[in-house]
Amino acid sequence: MKAAKVLFRCLMVVVVLVLAIMVMRSIMRPEKFRTVYNERCELIKEKLITIRDIQAVYKNESKKYFADADSLADYALNGTVSIIKNVGDIPEGMNEKDALKAGLLHKETVEISTMEKVMETDATRKPENFNNLQYVLHKGGPKFNIQTGSIASKTYEIPVYMIVVPLDDILADMDKAITPDNASPFKKFINKIFYNGLSEETQYRSQYKDMVMGSLTEASTSGNWE
Repeated sequence: MKAAKVLFRCLMVVVVLVLAIMVMRSIMRPEKFRTVYNERCELIKEKLITIRDIQAVYKNESKKYFADADSLADYALNGTVSIIKNVGDIPEGMNEKDALKAGLLHKETVEISTMEKVMETDATRKPENFNNLQYVLHKGGPKFNIQTGSIASKTYEIPVYMIVVPLDDILADMDKAITPDNASPFKKFINKIFYNGLSEETQYRSQYKDMVMGSLTEASTSGNWE
């Protein structure tokens, strides 16, 4: 009789423990999914904004947009941009036009790096922001897919582009990101209980969306987060 009571109590402890884990999973899993999704979207958004600025510089130079992420990334690191700068001084009381006419000032075309030109648009941007721009999250992962086209106006064709970052790319290697290979055995065990297969949970995935920047039907380079 005593042994039966002990066994019953042990079973109750196990049942309570399992129920507690299930309750914690129901709370922690959607919150972890939301956190990872939002953190990754912020990183991707920064890349997309940099790509948008590079596309603008390239369009100003060539009248078209990059259709390939690898070519864009190479242009960002190794490309040059032609700019026209004033050489000379404008005397006090004289405007630029008169200084040019008087020969005190002349315009000169110089080459600067694409990186330098793009960094002018955002003082907080750093050189490392231009590394691996073709990749959605990290080197070796999914790449940005750039779609290009044109819209006919009354007088000329307007080049357009669109980048769609699928939810699958945003969540790529999510389980490994939550539990990296160098995690402790204890952390691996706990995360397996609470977060295993999290990126495949359709009930969570349905609440989130792809990231989109630009359009093929209108002359817009806005992102759907703006």
